[in-house]
Amino acid sequence: MTKYSDILLVCNGKAGQGTLEVLLKDAVPPLLDICTNLIIHKTKEKGDAERTCRETGNRYELVVILGGDGTIHEAINGLSSLENRPLVGILPGGTCNDFARSLQIPMNIRQAVQLITERPFEKAIDIVKTDERYFSNFWGTGLISQTSDNIDVGSKSVLGKLSYYISAFQSIQDSPILNVKVTTEKEVVEEEVVMLLVANGRSIGSNPLPNSIEMDDGLMDIYVVKKSGFPLLKEFLVIRSTGNISEQYEDIMHLQAKEAHIELGQNEKLDMDGELYEGRSQSLQVLQQHLRFVVGTSE
Repeated sequence: MTKYSDILLVCNGKAGQGTLEVLLKDAVPPLLDICTNLIIHKTKEKGDAERTCRETGNRYELVVILGGDGTIHEAINGLSSLENRPLVGILPGGTCNDFARSLQIPMNIRQAVQLITERPFEKAIDIVKTDERYFSNFWGTGLISQTSDNIDVGSKSVLGKLSYYISAFQSIQDSPILNVKVTTEKEVVEEEVVMLLVANGRSIGSNPLPNSIEMDDGLMDIYVVKKSGFPLLKEFLVIRSTGNISEQYEDIMHLQAKEAHIELGQNEKLDMDGELYEGRSQSLQVLQQHLRFVVGTSE
């Protein structure tokens, strides 16, 4: 068991649908056993996790994030800009916990804490830098950002990840066509699309993405979805479940790149790890093995 002098535990003040205290009861005692000082920072507002990680993250050997994908997105944006970056542990406390699933971290809080305290596996993971932000799991526009934008906050708290599926089916019936141009170091693609997805992780909305995606290979996986409709959605779900894209799926292009510049026909909603932004063009760059995480497997 590895011992630390100081550990920072950043927790979402609204994590676990109002059960933060219960989660902390399971998380704090085991963490105290492996350190001299445990500093707990409970976020109070949007941007708090990012600011705390940016300003103090380099003081710790281990930073533990307790929360969902939004809290993790903030924390990673704070940590990724540091020169001396700590080891990162994740305790799932959100709705979908997609990045935690990508790292094969148990959804059970006690098992997740045990993973951190015993630290059987540690892995350096790619982070993708955009013009001004970082993302760990995915970047998307079109259907995927429309789905996030349509999610009702009230239904999300009540229905959990089911709200993502309801929103997806509502969105796909009236999904706009986007004009996109994707320029990588290998090729240029110009298409009318219903969705553009750039994946680094392996899960979105608790659904698995292709298992061929590697999170430490220095490459982002770009999926250009050319047309709309339920048949295409079905095909895409099949692709995600099998992990394969064959020539028969002509409406979905798969590119891999270290760098990509994306131009849209107009200003669009952009989804990064479940957080919405806006923009018309973005440059993406893979920072290979940029952050070290405690993970659920050595592979």
